[in-house]
Amino acid sequence: MIKKVLGMGASAMDTVISCPFLPKEDGFQVVEHEEILPGGSCANMLVALNALGTKSCLLAKIGDDECGKLFRNTLRADGIDDDLLITKPGGTTLHTYILAAADGQHCIFVNIGDSLMDLHPEEIDDAILDGVDLFYADFFPGAATVAMAKRCREKGIPVVLCMQCTPSFMRRAGNTDEEIDAGLSLADLIISGRDGYCEWSGISDYHQALKAVYDQYHPYFGAVCTAGDTGAIWIQENRTINAKAYAITPIDSTGAGDSFLGALIYAYFAEGQTPSDALNFASAVGAMKCLRFGPRIKVTPDEVKAFMAEHQQ
Repeated sequence: MIKKVLGMGASAMDTVISCPFLPKEDGFQVVEHEEILPGGSCANMLVALNALGTKSCLLAKIGDDECGKLFRNTLRADGIDDDLLITKPGGTTLHTYILAAADGQHCIFVNIGDSLMDLHPEEIDDAILDGVDLFYADFFPGAATVAMAKRCREKGIPVVLCMQCTPSFMRRAGNTDEEIDAGLSLADLIISGRDGYCEWSGISDYHQALKAVYDQYHPYFGAVCTAGDTGAIWIQENRTINAKAYAITPIDSTGAGDSFLGALIYAYFAEGQTPSDALNFASAVGAMKCLRFGPRIKVTPDEVKAFMAEHQQ
C-alpha cells in the first residue's frame, strides 16, 4: 500500500466570486462574496489526499510574485511538503477567477502566467522519486509529465495521469497532442471528465469515449470518468464499475473533482479498497466538497464514513 504520493501539476491562487446564478450573455449579476483562496487542481487533490492520511508533496514552478508567495504559505498551512516547489525569479504564478453560483455551477477564467508551464525535464533530479510510492500529474506541463512518467515506469512506480482540462484547453496552455498521447501511453490509471474523453476520442457519447480511450491505451488499473451529478465510472479489463452521485444541494462545486481524485487514490491505493468501494468513498468526498465554499477540502476517513452513513446513495 502506498504511503507517499508525488504530485506534479496545476498550482494556483483563485479569486472566487459568489453569485446567485451565472449571468447570461451580455447579462449582469451581483457579487455576494469575493475571496482569494489557494487552488490549482493538483494542489487541491494533494490537500484532500494528505488530510485523509497519505503523505503528499508537490512538484511545480511558481513565480516570486505575491500570488506565488501566498500559494507557498497556504500550501504549507494545508500540510503539503513544498520542498519541490520551484520559484521562478520575476515569474507570474498561475491564477484564476472563479464564478461560483448558488446552485453549484461554476466557470473558471485562467491566467496561465509564465511559471507553471516553464518547468522542464532537465530541472528535475531523479532523486526526488526516492521514497515515492505513486506519481500523479495533470499534464501541466506536458513535457515534464512525460519525462517523469518514463522515470517512474523504469522504477516501477505507479503513474496516475489526469486530463483535468479538455485537450483543446491543454493545447491553448502550451501542451501538444504528442505529449498528451505519450503521457496516456505511460499511465497506469487514466482519469478525466466526460468532455476530456469525448474530445480526445472524437466520440460524443462519453460512455463510448471512455471505452475507446481505455482500448487505445490499456492502462493497468483502468480508466475513470467523473460525470458530475450522474456519478462516476471505472472501466477495467472485462468489467465496468459505476458509482451514483450523492443527493445533495451543492453550495460550490469548485474543486469537487480534485477532491474526488485525492479520495480515490487514498481509498484504492492506500487503503486497498475495491474499485466499487473506492468510487463510492471518492464520490462522498466530492459531495462533501460541494457543500463547502472554496476549491479545497480537508476531511478525515471517519468524517467521510459518517457522511456516507448519513447520506445513503
